[in-house]
Amino acid sequence: LSGSALAAQQTISAEMMSFSPLVLYVNPGDTVTFEHMIGHNAESIAGMMPPGATAWASKMGEDGFSVKLEKPGAYLYKCAPHFSSGMVGAIVVGDGAPSNLTALETALKDLTLAKHVVTRLLKKLREDLQANGRSG
Repeated sequence: LSGSALAAQQTISAEMMSFSPLVLYVNPGDTVTFEHMIGHNAESIAGMMPPGATAWASKMGEDGFSVKLEKPGAYLYKCAPHFSSGMVGAIVVGDGAPSNLTALETALKDLTLAKHVVTRLLKKLREDLQANGRSG
């Protein structure tokens, strides 16, 4: 079977001022759909995804916005209006530890907004990877 035949649909929900789940694991080619987005958007954080991956951004309140993730690695994303309030999440594409984890931590120095929020997200991501037996 080809990879696209096995592609799955995954969902992330906006719940108050957070995304659920905080860390989502998917396979390359899976589609992730954002739900319950009234008053929120979802957009990739610049420099916080695998090399060559395409950035994305939904419109405010765009329920059912979907993104297909092909490149393995970790993608960090935010709700732009609530970024500094901590509304962020991570999507890990592929098996094992994301190959770009160290690059994400290096890219932290380039963030000017909500650096503490992304630092906390990366810490939670590392803890989640370890708890799921995916740490490198």
